[in-house]
Amino acid sequence: MSSTIDAFMAQAKAAGERRVASIHELGKRIWKDEAFTPESLQAKCMAEWDRIAGNIGSRIVPLVPVPHDRPVTNVIFGSGGFSTGSFQATQYLKVNSYAKKAPVLLQGIVANKSMEHGCNAAAVSKEYGVPLIEIDFTDWYHNRINKQEMNPVAASRYWFMRGDPARPPASEIARRFSIRQEQFHGELGELLARVVSTPIDIVSARGYNFQFCSSIFKHQARKPHVNDTHPADLTFVDGETGAKLYPGWQSGAVQLMIDHRHAQFRGSLIEVGFMDRVEQIDDLDEGALLAIGGGVSPGNLPCTADQVQAAMKVVDDHVFCTLEPTGLILAWGITEKPVKIAYQALNGAQVKVEQRAIVVGNEIRAGVNAWGKDLDKDLAGLESFLLGRGKKAKRT
Repeated sequence: MSSTIDAFMAQAKAAGERRVASIHELGKRIWKDEAFTPESLQAKCMAEWDRIAGNIGSRIVPLVPVPHDRPVTNVIFGSGGFSTGSFQATQYLKVNSYAKKAPVLLQGIVANKSMEHGCNAAAVSKEYGVPLIEIDFTDWYHNRINKQEMNPVAASRYWFMRGDPARPPASEIARRFSIRQEQFHGELGELLARVVSTPIDIVSARGYNFQFCSSIFKHQARKPHVNDTHPADLTFVDGETGAKLYPGWQSGAVQLMIDHRHAQFRGSLIEVGFMDRVEQIDDLDEGALLAIGGGVSPGNLPCTADQVQAAMKVVDDHVFCTLEPTGLILAWGITEKPVKIAYQALNGAQVKVEQRAIVVGNEIRAGVNAWGKDLDKDLAGLESFLLGRGKKAKRT
């Protein structure tokens, strides 16, 4: 157990590097040694999903359908330091070093904030040679809405916790919602369509501080899959309502786990839905749970929420940020219909939640049994299936 914060962070960094390397090792075997293509990998999975569907009670479809006439594409959205976005871009370079043909192409860096206002998207775009799609929201707000407003982000905020005394009236929330989701994101989507002519299949939210909506992708016939990293363990739910115990933003979610005296802190990778109607604003972080991290254990160290989150970023977020570049995300499926999935209450009791279930390769990996907690075992299971030594899926 680490005796200092520096030792704790160094241990987390080493663990994260090992975990990321193990994902690349499987990626190399899939795309170089076995010469899979995205089409052949997903076809193998879909054949197995047809078998599983009868057991689970729903047809299973790809989380990210592989197009038949072009490569799978990805863009990364962010609003701040872009550290996880930069890390994900680096993984594309690693994949290009061993894959005969990259399974997923990085098509752009998207931001709602400029470098002048503290976002590093432009620097990441330049470093990795990918297009930048950027509209600074503060500048846009001053030009389109109110040039006198000192804090446009706060002035347009529409998400507040239920019961928050600061929550504005419904009419004001609706006005703010329209500004961000319809007007601003509509213009950002138009710019994206001009810069990136190929449809986008995967959107990676890596510190993007606005919610996604269809306005960004109205130029596409099919909306992309969107996922986001989350700094808390979303396998925990309220024992009575089934609502997630640790939603919210940044280290605030970590602090809730500290307050509940957790010993292990795990990050989550979640599916993000499109917030197209103001009635949806209370459904934050309610998408399917795609993966769960191995997590970190500070032990008796007096860590702050920010320090725990920093450690989780290199242990868990970096793993999640490697799934798209390596193409492993193409082995993820999701049920068309909601089914009953087991989550856990704070006291360890099982709680059934009706939700679309995730399947990875030939295994149902939903809820408390989400993929990634034991990464070595989970990678071995996926490799075993893809390389022809498949195991029977078990219902969770």
